[in-house]
Order: sequence, then C-alpha cells, then structure tokens
Amino acid sequence: MTAEESTFAVDDSAADARHVVGYLVRPESSDYIAIMDVLEGSVTDLTVAEVTAALSSVGLRLDVRVVEARLDALKGMGAVSVRSDTSHARRYVEILARNWRYTASPAGRHVQRFYRQVLAGTATVREIPIVSLNRIVTYLEQLAAALGTTEPVDGSLDATCVDAVGAVFTSHDDLDAALVGAEDALMNLADRFDLNEERTNDLKGLLVDYATRVAAELDSGSARAAAALTALRPWFPLLAQAAVNASQARDLIAAGALSASRGGRVEDWDGLCAWFDARTGRAARFSLRLVRTLPSMHANLRRLHSSAGTASSRTRALSLARAVLTPDIGVQIFQAAAGDHSWRKLYGQADEDEAGRNPSWRGGPQVPVPTLLRTAGRSGPRGRGTAPRDDTAVKTQVAEARARRQAEHTAAVATVLASVPGQQLDEAAARVALAALMTAARAAATGPRRTGSSGGLACTLVHTGTGTGTLDAPTWRVLLPGRIPLFHEPGRRPSTAALAAVAGTTTADDLAPRATLHLTTHRGAHHHRGDDTSDAGTAQEGAA
Repeated sequence: MTAEESTFAVDDSAADARHVVGYLVRPESSDYIAIMDVLEGSVTDLTVAEVTAALSSVGLRLDVRVVEARLDALKGMGAVSVRSDTSHARRYVEILARNWRYTASPAGRHVQRFYRQVLAGTATVREIPIVSLNRIVTYLEQLAAALGTTEPVDGSLDATCVDAVGAVFTSHDDLDAALVGAEDALMNLADRFDLNEERTNDLKGLLVDYATRVAAELDSGSARAAAALTALRPWFPLLAQAAVNASQARDLIAAGALSASRGGRVEDWDGLCAWFDARTGRAARFSLRLVRTLPSMHANLRRLHSSAGTASSRTRALSLARAVLTPDIGVQIFQAAAGDHSWRKLYGQADEDEAGRNPSWRGGPQVPVPTLLRTAGRSGPRGRGTAPRDDTAVKTQVAEARARRQAEHTAAVATVLASVPGQQLDEAAARVALAALMTAARAAATGPRRTGSSGGLACTLVHTGTGTGTLDAPTWRVLLPGRIPLFHEPGRRPSTAALAAVAGTTTADDLAPRATLHLTTHRGAHHHRGDDTSDAGTAQEGAA
C-alpha cells in the first residue's frame, strides 16, 4: 500500500461515524465525554492547557499529559480535528503537540449531542399531539382533493400546495417524536414484572390515557392519511421539487452543498407512506404494543395485591394483632377472627345509635368490596385439603413386575453361561446373548479378541480366520464368519467347558474395524450347525 493509499484509508476510517462512537464505550469514557463537552461548547480551537483548565473549572482535575493522551485518542477516532499554527513559529517547541489546537469534528459533535440528548438524559413522555395528526390528515386530504383527479403537470403547483407540504412534514415531526417517546416509555414499563406501586400506576395511566383515545385516533387518522397518500403518489416527484424551489437555499441544495428539508425528496414521501401503513406503520405498531402491555400490567397488579398485606399467614396475623389493640371493639375483632362463632362478623361503627352492640348481618354497615377483589377474586374449598390418592397397590404391582423381569434376565444369563459354543439356546437366553454379541462386534479388537458386555453378560469374539461361529435360537441364528463367540461373566474367563469346545483352534490377529455377522431365520424345525446354511434364508447381513 502506498503512502497516498494509506492516507486515504485513514481519512476514510476517521470519517466513519462508527469509529467515532468508540469513545463512548471505552473504560475512560467519562474523561472522553467531559473533554468532548468542552470542545463541543467552545466556538474557538483550544490547546491542551486550555482544555485542562476548562475541565478543572467543572470539577474534573486531570493531568495535562492525560488530557493530551485523551485528545490524541479522540483524534485517532475522528472525534476531534487538530490544527497546528506554524505561521509564527520561531522555535521547535512551538510546533509540538501540546501547542496544537483542537476542536470537535462534525462527526464528533453529532455523536456527543446524540449522547447528551438520547443516551444520557431520561426520556420524557410527552402528550401525543392529536392536533398534529388532524393537521396532517387535513392537509393531505386537501392536496388529494386538489391534485388527485388530474394528471401530474410540471408547474401546476401553487403556493398553497407548497405551504401544505411544509405543514404536513412539520406536524409529522412533532407527532413522530412524541409517539416514539411514549412508545419507548411504554415498552420500558411493559418489559418489567417487578414494578413498584408508583411505576405500576404510571403504566396503568399510560394504558388508560392512550388505549381508549389516542390509539383509536391514530388508527382512524392513519387510514385517512394512507388513502390520501395513495392518491398523491404520482405527484411525489413534483411535490418534492416544489418544496425545493420554495426554499431560500435552493441554489445550495441544487449544488449539493445542503440537503433539502423534509418533503424535498421523493424518499421523504415514501417514508410518510410507510409511517401511515395500516399493518406495519408506526401507529399500528403502537396499538399492538398497547395490547401487549396489558398482561404485564395485570401481572404487576396481582403481585402487588398479593404482597400488599393480607396474602400470607404472617401478614394476616400481624393485621389481627394490630386490630385487636383497638380499645372499643378489640375483643369483638378477636372473637370474630379466632372464635368459633359463625353468626359474628367483622364490622365498622354503625351510623345509627339504636343498632346495638352486635347488629345483624342485614342491619350492619355496608363495606365496599375493592375493585380488584371483585374482578379477580377467587374462592375455593376451605378446611383440610383432600388426602392424596392411595397408590400402594400400583406401586406393589410395578415392583413385582420389575422383580419378575430381573429374575427372568438372571435366569437367561445363567443359561448362556452354562452353554458351549454352537449350542442352541431358548428365545430369552438367545436375545440376552445377542445383546452382548452386538456390543462385542462393535468393540475394537485387541490381538485376536474383541470383548463387549451388556446386562451383566460379556462376550469375547475369537478370530480364527476359518470356520463360522454361530448363535442359535429356536427360530433364528447368527453366523460369524471366521470368529467364535465365547460368553462369560464381565471381567472373568469363559467356563472350562467353553474353552474345551474351542481347544486346539488356531487364532490370528483381528485387523477388521468391526466384526461381520449374518442374521438368518430357520425354514424348518431341524437345521444343521456349522458352515452349512443351505436350510436357512438370510434375513439381514452386514457389519455390526
């Protein structure tokens, strides 16, 4: 890479705003933010010493060398620009870095203002201006009535249309800013299920205020605005050009030095159509988020009600203890709460003097039931809970079945251990032996042998290279070309009878990664053992 290309790459990275945002996430971000505040608030370039003095005046004392290092880092990120005035330099020391003058770059100012206005501050929820929505709908419908029935003709837009375009986008900016702020605050509250009473009331207020009136107004207004924009779509290029022609900076806009205000580009009108879309627009998303917030509000209200004072036994006991301290009716409160008197009730002071000390249920004072208790109250059985179901018999049956299966398996293993190679086994013993045989066939070989175990039974396949070993069952058998299966207990040698059956057989190292076996079925009641397989049909063949 040449020096010219390297300079271009550095300038391109410095101009990229993504690099400028880096100072907000560094460990020393507080120092960088304070320095950027000083540079962004100054109308002149500042030296390192001037920046240090300005920081000291606001209570942040940093060494000059630290400030110089921070400024160099900000310069590398493109957040500040540096200027070295060498026109009056007489000595070498006057052109050193500490005499450079720093100022915030345009990208750095933009990032710093974004941090102060959006990230650092607390979002304030403003009232959603329905008046701005009405103004947008009115002007769009007027434009649609005046232009929607004619073909687009250049120069046919008068000053009234231009004023309507400016009013539409000005009102839309006001409406969008308020709606975004309300939506952010709403989602911030809706995503939490541990709100305190004050924040839950804020969430409830947002829902009550907006769900009944604002959401309905937004839906109806968005539908009318979308219909008007559909009629005006052929006029978008002419409306954008008319907004640019009416601007006092149209020459600078035409030269590319400035960007047109909102409404001066066709993209602005397309964005307005997307904003008022009935399915995916901002108003539609706001209504959907309102619906999504309702379960969160109910969950918080139920949680607060259950933990407010009368849900648990402890809080009930404390409430009773405080209530019985009442000097005039404390005894009656205790008797009504703890005594076995179904005709008593907890009541307040009667308005009539003739009501008596213990008025009747019908004649006593009325107590209003709380709203949440009326809407979400639950009633259930009182007293001792139902006894659990007696499943002793079922447990006994399960235990007996498990013991029976274990006994059958143990008997099958004993039958296999007492057999010799090539002997026919019953069905249960053959299946137990087959499980151990398949495990051994998949195991790695050690010399001429490969061993595997399953269910308390081990199998060793001895590689002979000649002959065919078998595992016989009444209706099927397994053929092992070049191998003989020996069954034994895990960790022990095969029985003497099994070893005697294969005595004198030569062995060779087993080099195959897996043992090959053939599973066949018997065609008749009698069959031959050994290598003769003419009376059996092969059902499955392959490497285990």
